Amino acid sequence: MMVKRVLLGIALIFSFILVDQSVASAAKVTKNSFLTTKRVIKTYNSSKTIKVTIPKGTTVLVNGTKNDNGQKYVSLNLNRLRYQIRRPLITAQNSSRVSRWILAKGQNFSKTNKPVYLSYYSLTRSNKGHALLSYVANGDLWKGSTLPADYAQLTGTRFTITTDGYLDFFSSSPYKYTISPKPTSSTEIQKSYYRSSRQLYLYFKTKLKGLPVTKVSTKGNNRYRLSINRTTQTTSTAIPNEDDATRVTLNEIYQIGKTDYYMHTENARFLGED
Repeated sequence: MMVKRVLLGIALIFSFILVDQSVASAAKVTKNSFLTTKRVIKTYNSSKTIKVTIPKGTTVLVNGTKNDNGQKYVSLNLNRLRYQIRRPLITAQNSSRVSRWILAKGQNFSKTNKPVYLSYYSLTRSNKGHALLSYVANGDLWKGSTLPADYAQLTGTRFTITTDGYLDFFSSSPYKYTISPKPTSSTEIQKSYYRSSRQLYLYFKTKLKGLPVTKVSTKGNNRYRLSINRTTQTTSTAIPNEDDATRVTLNEIYQIGKTDYYMHTENARFLGED
């Protein structure tokens, strides 16, 4: 009888420890945290109209958090996931890129670090003391050197890297979109290597169409390599034009092979503008 009581006590203590760890882990989850799903997550978009299934082992980006009755919940950025996951949202009218609230408990997610393959840009940047500046970088790299002033009506060539480790290339993508359309080509990243603060190497098993990859091996998973190079150079675009500008966009220049790509990183508004 004494042995049973001791075992029961140990089991209760162990369960409390697990609960405490789960709560502590959830407490550290904030906006722009990365999580990995520990089971298949079946959820909806934020308007609860489109079903989305996120496989076990998928790295996701937290869009927002809330606390309700002592429990933490997260919403996820569904647009940053690979095409096979985000596909149901593409054709839906008035769809959002954000999931509904999901309980951020240990049986659903584990917290993880920012993946190396996303090291080519910063998720956040402090604009403390600069109320008219907003940081808008989202990982999209567009072919060219500066954002067109009339970008909202145009399409361009771009590529991006999903939070779950796929490179999506778009030969003709609208600049303004809610959910990324079907990519022209896509391949899974097998290995990533942050060579320096300005250079990121990505390795693929299959050759990616549209970007200058280098063949480095004839077998194995790491057969092709792509280099993403930050130049630290910047450009700006006056919106809607230089004479009547209400805001200026700031763009950071990258080099992919010998071709310039840029990322729209910040907006600077003028006093008196909404």
